[in-house]
Amino acid sequence: MSTLCLPDHLTPLLMHIEPLLAAAEQYQLGEPVRVGSSESAVVDMHVDQRPLAIAFNEECLTGDGYTVRDQWVTPYPSVSELQQAVAAQPKLIICGLPTERGCVDIWHHNGEARAVYCHDAGSSEPQRAMLLTALALDYPLEDAVTLARAYARSHASAVWPMGRELFPRPLTANHPEVDALGWVSTEVPVTSFAKTDPQKMALYPVVDTAEWVEKVLELGVKTTQLRIKDPSEPSLPAQVANIIAAGNAHQAQVFVNDYWQLAIEHQAYGVHLGQEDLETADLAAIQQAGLRLGLSTHGYYEILRAIEFAPSYIALGHIYPTTTKDMPSKPQGLSRLALYQKLIDDAFPTVAIGGIDLSRAESVWQTGVSSVAVVRAVTQAEDPQAAVDAFNHILLRPVSH
Repeated sequence: MSTLCLPDHLTPLLMHIEPLLAAAEQYQLGEPVRVGSSESAVVDMHVDQRPLAIAFNEECLTGDGYTVRDQWVTPYPSVSELQQAVAAQPKLIICGLPTERGCVDIWHHNGEARAVYCHDAGSSEPQRAMLLTALALDYPLEDAVTLARAYARSHASAVWPMGRELFPRPLTANHPEVDALGWVSTEVPVTSFAKTDPQKMALYPVVDTAEWVEKVLELGVKTTQLRIKDPSEPSLPAQVANIIAAGNAHQAQVFVNDYWQLAIEHQAYGVHLGQEDLETADLAAIQQAGLRLGLSTHGYYEILRAIEFAPSYIALGHIYPTTTKDMPSKPQGLSRLALYQKLIDDAFPTVAIGGIDLSRAESVWQTGVSSVAVVRAVTQAEDPQAAVDAFNHILLRPVSH
């Protein structure tokens, strides 16, 4: 159980925190949180047995935690000035920085600053309450800041923010106001990527050899991905060429994980990238080559960031614990997956991935995702054809008239 202890001057936040925690319990969004009083001037938390302190503005922070700056008097600092400050200070969070047309929230991520922006900031008390609640529920910092702004904009009408219209937009190279705000982006702008065929997206095996790509296509699968972890694998170019030929022969959607240069060179159907690749891959070259793009996401901020680049689909994961890949994030679980799906709605196809087997496929499918990715459930099945047939029996869509 996590604890969230408020100093006396922040107890008015309870009018928001208690309903938020009740909603979190209703939606099963995390472990229970016990609320108490802090004997210091800062908010004291224990989350997953880790101490965490939150100090607002001029309060003195000691130990592990964050200083949140969210009160402003003119003249306001510039966005670029605070972008540099947060990049240099991992424990500093900027909330509600006023600009000419809206407000900016900024936090530190792996040596750089990230931000979200919206025109209507909402109120500061709900924003603070959701920030503390989300951190107590063990959301990563970027999701806590993003949720806090969404709730500040929606608290009068929603107990837990869900619709995308409530959420701020990440400041990326694709944001129309990024230059006017003075935000320096490490990505490059790119137009929308080619679309996938949604009728071919349901079961989505992710396999590690061209032989397995060919095998699942022969079993009737229409969307699959080759994921070879070792970039020095000598047969990699040949395997990429083989899966593209097999995809063309079966009129299937075959994606190449990571190796976008090879995917372009061999004219692949599509490429799948992680969030970190948004700053290093040549997205413009991928788009201009006509390749489809799938993007991995692990929470609210990454979903919103992916949306800025208008990919062909958005992968949501990892849903359950998995041993097939080292994951920097925690399992999302079904309840969070369902809320992510509501956030995206039908704007983009979605792929649920991570620890999904036949016994879990039905409950994952009921969240409304477009596709279910499996790694071992087919390739390690005693009878792969029977496994594919069993998944296809579950992953059925209503017949449209």
